[in-house]
Amino acid sequence: MNPFAINEQDIQYLFESAGTEVLINDNPHKAIITNSGFNSENDERYINTLNPIRMGDLVTFNDHQYIIITESTSKRYAKYRAIMRHCNFTIQFPGEIERVPVLDEDGNPVLDKYGRPIYEDIEGDPIFIPAIVDDKYFQVNNQFQMRVADNQIMVIVQDNELNRDKFEVNERFELMGKEWKVLQDDLTKVGMLILTCERVV
Repeated sequence: MNPFAINEQDIQYLFESAGTEVLINDNPHKAIITNSGFNSENDERYINTLNPIRMGDLVTFNDHQYIIITESTSKRYAKYRAIMRHCNFTIQFPGEIERVPVLDEDGNPVLDKYGRPIYEDIEGDPIFIPAIVDDKYFQVNNQFQMRVADNQIMVIVQDNELNRDKFEVNERFELMGKEWKVLQDDLTKVGMLILTCERVV
């Protein structure tokens, strides 16, 4: 018997007794969150879980949202560990436009003089996308990764179908009272969309 083997029951007990309830991609999980110790101006923390976590996962912790920015492909000491960074901005997009028939007070379609239904456009609820935004560079573990030019920002969001649609190259969005255009997207970090965006003058 290996005296240095990790007792998984002890780890399980540790998570049950000291773990914090978080949401990972909107699903509840127990996690142990600790300070990263990095000398960084960003709010970065270690997240430890019993279940697999992946780069790009969106974590809700203490009513704040974080994106996991490092890989965690295998267990270490019977748990998964990664670094998550606070989403310092939320980018808002208008809701989807839906064309619906106009109804009278009895719930029947209102018709025009030719007997055809009259339609109106209804805007749905706005869409909020949590993001990491920086006007200098994107780095992990205090190691330089990539730098942006003046009048540009780096935007990091979770890689999913909605975000790929909203942040296509040449698409525009508003942030910090300014309009920005997506110049390029970097998909080399699986799970994250790393966008270079330029201010529209």
